[in-house]
Amino acid sequence: MYKLNSYVVYPMYGICKVIGISNNKVNSRLVECYVLECDGENITLKVPTNRVKEYRIRKIISKNEAANFLTLLQTKPHDIENNWKLRYNENEEKLKSGDIKDTIDVARSLFTRNKIKELSASEKRLYEKAYTFIVNEISIALKKDKDEIEDIVSNALEKSAKKFKNKSSNKTSAEKESVKTRRKKKKDTEK
Repeated sequence: MYKLNSYVVYPMYGICKVIGISNNKVNSRLVECYVLECDGENITLKVPTNRVKEYRIRKIISKNEAANFLTLLQTKPHDIENNWKLRYNENEEKLKSGDIKDTIDVARSLFTRNKIKELSASEKRLYEKAYTFIVNEISIALKKDKDEIEDIVSNALEKSAKKFKNKSSNKTSAEKESVKTRRKKKKDTEK
Protein backbone atom coordinates (compact mmCIF):
# COMPACT_ATOMS: atom_id res chain seq x y z
CA MET A 1 0.00 0.00 0.00
CA TYR A 2 1.28 3.44 -0.89
CA LYS A 3 1.15 6.23 1.65
CA LEU A 4 -0.56 9.55 1.16
CA ASN A 5 1.77 12.15 -0.44
CA SER A 6 4.22 9.48 -1.61
CA TYR A 7 5.38 9.34 -5.22
CA VAL A 8 4.91 6.44 -7.62
CA VAL A 9 5.76 5.76 -11.25
CA TYR A 10 2.85 5.05 -13.57
CA PRO A 11 4.07 3.85 -17.00
CA MET A 12 3.34 6.31 -19.82
CA TYR A 13 2.19 8.92 -17.28
CA GLY A 14 5.44 9.30 -15.35
CA ILE A 15 5.72 10.45 -11.77
CA CYS A 16 2.46 10.65 -9.85
CA LYS A 17 1.76 11.76 -6.32
CA VAL A 18 -0.69 9.80 -4.19
CA ILE A 19 -3.06 12.58 -3.12
CA GLY A 20 -5.79 10.40 -1.70
CA ILE A 21 -7.49 7.07 -1.33
CA SER A 22 -11.18 6.92 -2.17
CA ASN A 23 -13.97 4.41 -2.48
CA ASN A 24 -15.64 4.54 -5.87
CA LYS A 25 -18.63 2.68 -7.20
CA VAL A 26 -17.71 0.40 -10.08
CA ASN A 27 -20.42 -1.93 -11.45
CA SER A 28 -22.52 -1.40 -8.31
CA ARG A 29 -19.76 -2.31 -5.85
CA LEU A 30 -17.34 -0.16 -3.90
CA VAL A 31 -13.72 -0.28 -5.04
CA GLU A 32 -10.84 1.28 -3.11
CA CYS A 33 -8.76 3.51 -5.41
CA TYR A 34 -5.59 5.53 -5.21
CA VAL A 35 -6.09 9.09 -6.37
CA LEU A 36 -2.96 9.98 -8.35
CA GLU A 37 -1.91 13.41 -9.50
CA CYS A 38 0.37 12.98 -12.51
CA ASP A 39 3.11 15.58 -12.61
CA GLY A 40 3.95 15.79 -16.31
CA GLU A 41 0.48 15.07 -17.70
CA ASN A 42 -1.39 17.54 -15.47
CA ILE A 43 -4.18 15.04 -14.80
CA THR A 44 -5.65 13.16 -11.87
CA LEU A 45 -6.29 9.43 -12.11
CA LYS A 46 -8.10 6.91 -9.93
CA VAL A 47 -6.51 3.47 -9.87
CA PRO A 48 -8.05 0.50 -8.01
CA THR A 49 -5.62 -0.49 -5.25
CA ASN A 50 -6.00 -4.17 -6.19
CA ARG A 51 -4.85 -3.48 -9.80
CA VAL A 52 -1.61 -1.61 -9.09
CA LYS A 53 0.61 -4.52 -10.21
CA GLU A 54 -1.46 -5.07 -13.33
CA TYR A 55 -0.95 -1.40 -14.28
CA ARG A 56 2.79 -1.75 -13.46
CA ILE A 57 2.71 1.10 -10.96
CA ARG A 58 5.81 1.04 -8.79
CA LYS A 59 7.49 3.04 -6.07
CA ILE A 60 10.17 5.62 -6.83
CA ILE A 61 13.76 4.35 -6.93
CA SER A 62 15.98 4.81 -3.88
CA LYS A 63 18.84 7.30 -3.58
CA ASN A 64 21.40 4.50 -4.11
CA GLU A 65 19.53 3.19 -7.14
CA ALA A 66 19.40 6.72 -8.59
CA ALA A 67 23.19 6.99 -8.38
CA ASN A 68 23.55 3.58 -10.09
CA PHE A 69 21.13 4.56 -12.83
CA LEU A 70 23.03 7.79 -13.49
CA THR A 71 26.09 5.62 -14.08
CA LEU A 72 24.09 3.28 -16.33
CA LEU A 73 22.90 6.30 -18.32
CA GLN A 74 26.53 6.96 -19.35
CA THR A 75 27.10 3.51 -20.81
CA LYS A 76 27.08 2.80 -24.52
CA PRO A 77 23.61 2.14 -25.91
CA HIS A 78 22.83 -1.22 -27.50
CA ASP A 79 22.85 -1.44 -31.27
CA ILE A 80 20.22 0.90 -32.67
CA GLU A 81 17.56 -0.44 -35.02
CA ASN A 82 17.64 1.32 -38.41
CA ASN A 83 13.97 0.77 -39.26
CA TRP A 84 12.22 3.66 -37.53
CA LYS A 85 8.86 1.86 -37.19
CA LEU A 86 10.44 -1.13 -35.47
CA ARG A 87 12.57 1.18 -33.34
CA TYR A 88 9.54 3.26 -32.35
CA ASN A 89 7.46 0.19 -31.43
CA GLU A 90 10.30 -1.34 -29.39
CA ASN A 91 10.92 1.92 -27.54
CA GLU A 92 7.22 2.50 -26.88
CA GLU A 93 6.95 -1.00 -25.37
CA LYS A 94 9.95 -0.28 -23.16
CA LEU A 95 8.33 2.92 -21.88
CA LYS A 96 5.09 1.06 -21.20
CA SER A 97 7.00 -1.40 -19.01
CA GLY A 98 7.59 1.29 -16.39
CA ASP A 99 11.07 -0.09 -15.69
CA ILE A 100 13.62 2.71 -15.32
CA LYS A 101 16.30 0.56 -17.02
CA ASP A 102 14.08 0.33 -20.09
CA THR A 103 13.39 4.07 -19.92
CA ILE A 104 17.13 4.76 -19.77
CA ASP A 105 17.64 2.46 -22.76
CA VAL A 106 15.04 4.44 -24.73
CA ALA A 107 16.62 7.79 -23.83
CA ARG A 108 20.17 6.61 -24.64
CA SER A 109 19.33 5.01 -27.96
CA LEU A 110 17.13 7.86 -29.21
CA PHE A 111 19.58 10.52 -28.05
CA THR A 112 22.39 8.71 -29.86
CA ARG A 113 20.25 8.08 -32.95
CA ASN A 114 19.46 11.80 -33.12
CA LYS A 115 23.20 12.50 -33.21
CA ILE A 116 23.49 10.24 -36.26
CA LYS A 117 20.27 11.18 -38.03
CA GLU A 118 17.41 13.45 -37.00
CA LEU A 119 14.52 11.70 -35.26
CA SER A 120 10.97 11.72 -36.58
CA ALA A 121 8.46 13.89 -34.70
CA SER A 122 6.94 10.84 -32.97
CA GLU A 123 10.36 9.59 -31.87
CA LYS A 124 11.26 13.05 -30.57
CA ARG A 125 8.13 12.96 -28.38
CA LEU A 126 9.07 9.48 -27.17
CA TYR A 127 12.60 10.67 -26.34
CA GLU A 128 11.28 13.74 -24.51
CA LYS A 129 8.91 11.56 -22.50
CA ALA A 130 11.72 9.14 -21.52
CA TYR A 131 14.06 12.03 -20.68
CA THR A 132 11.40 13.73 -18.54
CA PHE A 133 10.57 10.49 -16.71
CA ILE A 134 14.25 9.95 -15.87
CA VAL A 135 14.84 13.54 -14.73
CA ASN A 136 11.70 13.63 -12.59
CA GLU A 137 12.30 10.29 -10.89
CA ILE A 138 15.97 10.89 -10.18
CA SER A 139 15.33 14.43 -8.89
CA ILE A 140 12.76 13.07 -6.42
CA ALA A 141 14.99 10.13 -5.40
CA LEU A 142 18.01 12.38 -4.83
CA LYS A 143 15.91 15.29 -3.50
CA LYS A 144 17.59 17.66 -5.94
CA ASP A 145 16.34 20.41 -8.23
CA LYS A 146 15.16 19.24 -11.68
CA ASP A 147 17.42 21.77 -13.44
CA GLU A 148 20.48 20.28 -11.74
CA ILE A 149 19.39 16.74 -12.65
CA GLU A 150 18.70 17.81 -16.26
CA ASP A 151 22.33 18.94 -16.55
CA ILE A 152 23.58 15.65 -15.08
CA VAL A 153 21.33 13.52 -17.32
CA SER A 154 22.22 15.53 -20.44
CA ASN A 155 25.95 15.15 -19.73
CA ALA A 156 25.51 11.41 -19.15
CA LEU A 157 23.68 11.03 -22.47
CA GLU A 158 26.47 12.92 -24.26
CA LYS A 159 29.03 10.51 -22.77
CA SER A 160 26.91 7.54 -23.85
CA ALA A 161 26.60 8.83 -27.42
CA LYS A 162 30.36 9.37 -27.65
CA LYS A 163 30.98 5.75 -26.62
CA PHE A 164 28.64 4.59 -29.37
CA LYS A 165 30.40 6.77 -31.96
CA ASN A 166 33.82 5.59 -30.80
CA LYS A 167 32.76 1.97 -31.19
CA SER A 168 31.33 2.69 -34.63
CA SER A 169 34.47 4.52 -35.76
CA ASN A 170 36.72 1.79 -34.32
CA LYS A 171 34.65 -0.79 -36.14
CA THR A 172 35.00 1.17 -39.36
CA SER A 173 38.79 1.37 -38.89
CA ALA A 174 38.96 -2.36 -38.20
CA GLU A 175 36.80 -3.09 -41.23
CA LYS A 176 39.01 -0.86 -43.38
CA GLU A 177 42.10 -2.65 -42.08
CA SER A 178 40.50 -6.00 -42.84
CA VAL A 179 39.72 -4.91 -46.42
CA LYS A 180 43.32 -3.68 -46.88
CA THR A 181 44.67 -6.99 -45.56
CA ARG A 182 42.45 -9.00 -47.91
CA ARG A 183 43.51 -6.88 -50.90
CA LYS A 184 47.16 -7.30 -50.02
CA LYS A 185 46.75 -11.09 -49.68
CA LYS A 186 44.92 -11.18 -53.00
CA LYS A 187 47.76 -9.22 -54.71
CA ASP A 188 50.37 -11.51 -53.14
CA THR A 189 48.62 -14.62 -54.41
CA GLU A 190 48.28 -13.13 -57.91
CA LYS A 191 52.06 -12.56 -58.13
